Amino acid sequence: MKKVLIVTVGIAAAVVVLLYGYLTWSADKNRARPTEVAMAALEPSADVSVEQQDDWLVMRPQNQTPTTGLIVYPGAYCDIRGYAPVLRAVAEAGYLVIGVSMPFDFAIFAPGSADDVREAFPEIDRWVIAGHSMGGAMAGVYAEQNQDNLAGLILWDAYPPESNSLADSSLPVMHIHRATLEGAPPEKFEVMRGLFPADSVWVPVPGGLHLYYGSFNGGAYDEQWSPKISEQEQLDMVAAATLEGLKMAR
Repeated sequence: MKKVLIVTVGIAAAVVVLLYGYLTWSADKNRARPTEVAMAALEPSADVSVEQQDDWLVMRPQNQTPTTGLIVYPGAYCDIRGYAPVLRAVAEAGYLVIGVSMPFDFAIFAPGSADDVREAFPEIDRWVIAGHSMGGAMAGVYAEQNQDNLAGLILWDAYPPESNSLADSSLPVMHIHRATLEGAPPEKFEVMRGLFPADSVWVPVPGGLHLYYGSFNGGAYDEQWSPKISEQEQLDMVAAATLEGLKMAR
């Protein structure tokens, strides 16, 4: 019996080690890394301070005291720093912005990360959570489970899981999604529209790409179409729409 237990524990430990190794290798191989454009947006200035606090990228306006904060969950394999151009634009508008790095670059492993963020910044009166792709799905999970603790949800090319539908939620929800030149969202988003509140606001990014919510090199995502707008044009549109989403916060 003792030998069986030892063998079982040994096998379990080996599986954990192998899984950890695979996840580490996969994250490094597929990671969407920040471009020079993104890294330039990380430079502090007289308008915005930029700090790396453990797993958080923190941007705050220098000349005003924010009372509303935005928490951002990254997409799968996406380095949170790649979103810096959009995060900086939001901080410049007067909001505290916290970008959360995820274990193995997968938000599915830490959907409750926003709890620690909210606890660390008690001076913030209202919190809005946003997320891209898998990060958006996990932001949706968090929003469904913490509706009384949030003022809004902003999804970037994402939708909440069916198990955490927001169809009956009163939380303000904005979906900023890539679209055809005519403004139609991808079919899979239309299929999932029932998971959103009836009064959710959908903002199309005509001709945009899934990875253009940040400025990235690499990444494993297979785009549905070639871009019809530049990365910078999409970043500007996403930043502007995100700011409108923050104004919707209750």
